[in-house]
Amino acid sequence: MANADPLVRAARNGFLATILLLVAIGGYQFATSGTITTPVVATWVVAVLTFYASKYYYRRTDGDS
Repeated sequence: MANADPLVRAARNGFLATILLLVAIGGYQFATSGTITTPVVATWVVAVLTFYASKYYYRRTDGDS
């Protein structure tokens, strides 16, 4: 099962760390300057697209094994 795979767990942990870092950076920028810079917003968009693409991929390939 893919959930037990150490590589998948490591990727999931890395993704969670990225999301937490984005929340911290975006919150800090919003609190200090009242806005969030374009690179942070672009990174959010990429992270969300990666999440949904991965979810779609693993749902599609889950029935193959």
